[in-house]
Amino acid sequence: MKNPIEIVREYFKLAEKLNLKYPNAAVLCTCRNNEPDGRFILIKEIRDNGFVFYTNYNSKKGKDLEVNPKACIVIYWEGLGIQIRIRGIVEKLSEEESINYFKTRPKLAQISAYISKQSEELESYEELLKLFDEYKKIFENKEVEKPKHWGGYILIPKEIEIWKEGEYRLHQRTLYYLSNGEWKWKNLYP
Repeated sequence: MKNPIEIVREYFKLAEKLNLKYPNAAVLCTCRNNEPDGRFILIKEIRDNGFVFYTNYNSKKGKDLEVNPKACIVIYWEGLGIQIRIRGIVEKLSEEESINYFKTRPKLAQISAYISKQSEELESYEELLKLFDEYKKIFENKEVEKPKHWGGYILIPKEIEIWKEGEYRLHQRTLYYLSNGEWKWKNLYP
């Protein structure tokens, strides 16, 4: 049986060919203190063992994942009529991996990550713009170091469900799940 991560990777390539603005956009769902939450992220890499994204560790999602590393990613590509649900455990990437990725970001995006106190209260948007302008000057002729509060995660799946749109709401659903370290699958009613 084909590894479902490879199937998802193939769908990502198809979505990219459609020239969607964000073919790598996904909703990351977390839960802390029995309070679920969801937000869009960008999947930056699909590895053989999971799905990589980067964020501020001090953000709401970072704090949620620190307390409860179980999470779900949901992807939907309207142009393909495909939805993917991925459930599993999230782990931090190594500092070296996070630094290497940070260096590939445009400098202004690096500065944004550097100054962001993601999810904390902001007095006004103008305050953020002023801070951004200050740090553009500070880093004008210097490299931006990856902030300690920023880095990568990988969601290592234990279940991947692929939903394909069908006529008359006769959608095709396939659930792939790990059993004793091997991927198994079963069809589900729509």
